[in-house]
Amino acid sequence: MQNSTRLSDEKKEELGIIFPGMRDRHTLNIYRDLRNKLLRISDYQNFVCLLSSFSPDGDTAKLSMNLAAVFAFDKSRSSIVIDCDTNHSLIEKLSTLEGDNGLIDFIENDLDDISILIQESGIERLRIIPAGNVIETSTESLESIRMREIVTELKKRYPDRYIFINAPSMKLSSEVQVLANVSDQVVFQLDSGTVDEQQVTEAVEMIGPEKVAGVVVFSGR
Repeated sequence: MQNSTRLSDEKKEELGIIFPGMRDRHTLNIYRDLRNKLLRISDYQNFVCLLSSFSPDGDTAKLSMNLAAVFAFDKSRSSIVIDCDTNHSLIEKLSTLEGDNGLIDFIENDLDDISILIQESGIERLRIIPAGNVIETSTESLESIRMREIVTELKKRYPDRYIFINAPSMKLSSEVQVLANVSDQVVFQLDSGTVDEQQVTEAVEMIGPEKVAGVVVFSGR
């Protein structure tokens, strides 16, 4: 596992990542409430949570990182964000490595040691797996049996770790449904004013209402 410099509170604030002691207590408490709800749903066992946006250009990287961060506040827990969205770069910015070291590269090259994927994020007890290089078959890679095996192995190998999959927009990507199948819970992001109620209902029904843990509404970008 690669070592990285810890992010300062100022840098976290710049990136929009929550941390204990931050000035915006309202936002901090929202994420704590989300954490507690997800824990209750999972009966306090570790789980895999998929995050996707209803909006065509929605970016859930910040939501994924903040949910993972709030779980990592507890010294008895750790978390990991698997980045499956090649359209946005927040998680890529935190990566400590360059080149062919992401999830898609791992799958395409048929590698075996999953530990080489896991990187530090600069946030204590929070790890990341970057998406890797974008190729023509990226979608097929994320929909593959190997992707399912990776998620299953991560969950079994680290029983004290909570896994968050940062997925592309529900509107743009077919792999969201496949990734939902390997997840225990799904949380949707709704950017206010971008989709209507019917579209939300259809998306929830497509995934399965029993798997959808909630919808997080963002009033602005």
